[in-house]
Amino acid sequence: MKQLFDHGIKPGLLQSNPASAFKVNDAGGIEKSRERALSLEEIGQVFRVFREHSDSFSRDNYLACVLLLLLAVRKSELTEAPWSEFNLDEKKWFLPKERSKSGIGIVIPLPPLAIKILEELKVKAWDSPYVFPNRRVSKSQHMGKDTLNRAIAKLFGAEPGKKKQPPNVLGNIEYFTIHDLRRTSRSLLASLSIPPHAAERCLNHKLKGVEGIYDRYDYFDERKETLQRVAEKISFIIVSQV
Repeated sequence: MKQLFDHGIKPGLLQSNPASAFKVNDAGGIEKSRERALSLEEIGQVFRVFREHSDSFSRDNYLACVLLLLLAVRKSELTEAPWSEFNLDEKKWFLPKERSKSGIGIVIPLPPLAIKILEELKVKAWDSPYVFPNRRVSKSQHMGKDTLNRAIAKLFGAEPGKKKQPPNVLGNIEYFTIHDLRRTSRSLLASLSIPPHAAERCLNHKLKGVEGIYDRYDYFDERKETLQRVAEKISFIIVSQV
């Protein structure tokens, strides 16, 4: 059904996909948790391919992926973010609970690499209220929900709704989705020996059990240092291109 409605969107018969919210378990199936995370070597290869195919993988898509990997936020939290949530002078992103999947608002520290990217996006956005404006005519003013995953699928030679598929330019890279970048970020945090409680707050996860009840500390300073360390770890892959 998702593919059917997607087909209706392309010729302009529909503005959105009414089946997009449904998952496998809604139909009685079992939805297995994904375990895909990219290694540092894969990250380097993937972002190189992104750059080499800028004709189909836009600069907006590229910068969004960098920020998702760096900040470990959820896709919709970033791609639907308004500029009103950001204070670039204070180097902070004020993500409200209304837009957070966890239902918890959080102040996200922005390392210099993130500030550099956001400053470029501010110029590219022109007068749009959104960090990632929708570049196509649509009711939605921000980037579409499927934009990034569709762009990645195309690089894998699996463009949704196309009979004749483009070549797979990602080679032997195992298939991944945008959400897998968030899991990759969590793996990067583990590789840096970041304490689990601080790493979980970087992902804006609720702390579990008794710790979650009594530990109300936000770990802002720890997260600030942590995200800077992540930026330093991935900068050799992307910074010269950002």
